[in-house]
Amino acid sequence: MTRRRLGRGLGDLGATPFASPPLAKPELTLVQDYGGGGSGRRPVSICVTSGKGGTGKSVLPSNLAVHLAAAGLKVVAVDADMGLANLHLLLGMQPRRTVMEVIESGATLEEVAETGPLGLRLAAGASGRPDMADLHPARLSRLVAALDAEGDRAEVVLVDTGAGIGRSTTSFLYALGEIVVVTTPDLTAMTDGYAVIKNVAHNNPSARICVVVNRAKSAVEGLEVFGKIDRVSQRFLRRPLFYLGHVLNDARVGASVASRIPIILNQPAAPASACLRGVGRTLLIEIDRRRAAMDGPGIPPGGSPVVAPEGGPECA
Repeated sequence: MTRRRLGRGLGDLGATPFASPPLAKPELTLVQDYGGGGSGRRPVSICVTSGKGGTGKSVLPSNLAVHLAAAGLKVVAVDADMGLANLHLLLGMQPRRTVMEVIESGATLEEVAETGPLGLRLAAGASGRPDMADLHPARLSRLVAALDAEGDRAEVVLVDTGAGIGRSTTSFLYALGEIVVVTTPDLTAMTDGYAVIKNVAHNNPSARICVVVNRAKSAVEGLEVFGKIDRVSQRFLRRPLFYLGHVLNDARVGASVASRIPIILNQPAAPASACLRGVGRTLLIEIDRRRAAMDGPGIPPGGSPVVAPEGGPECA
């Protein structure tokens, strides 16, 4: 598998392509096929969460799934916001099957997942089911186990959880190795986001905890918000955090949600789209690092605790 590199536009969607800087140093870029052929390799599973509702969290995995699929990766998005699923709406899909079949009848993710934009696969969640919001961990473990079983069909599994620290969310936070916490500059979002980070640090000490600052007024504000959370985390948890980047406060995000088209497809020139592509490029580097760590000795999964994405001048 040879991965396509994305610049500031999506050439295969009719947007004007721009030159893109290298995604990583040569030794960090994995070009082998790490998905198919019965290799037995596990996919990189990334859990996207937030401390509270209203942070725009689900906008991130919906757009990142599209970005990673456009980069040539085999992507499965899983809506694990139990009872209040909406990832299918953001991707403009009308799924016929949901992850409830994985939990209740032992179906595989491949069986319930349906094809969406650019070939990404979506395992949709159940919506309007109060019983789904408080599932016993033993039942949720079926879905967690199904993520690893995707190794022959997916290279990356993006899991969109509910907000907060309910057990339907922590079942994924404590099991997966890559956690992305979405916050905004709002004090309550930062405080609740730190509460999630604290829980992960205590219960999943080997996980990498990354932060994305949504609805930032500028790149400077994004870094300031991250810096505040990171300083508290290092002081009280002895855990450095990893900065994936920011997404500018952009009214066009709301318009794209209403149109049920991810903004990087609907309005690729929008400032928020540039930021999301910057976060996506940084995430690709992290995926390469995780894959390198899985494949054997050499590059550790760690790195600089602050990774500045290349969002372009319009993402400033």
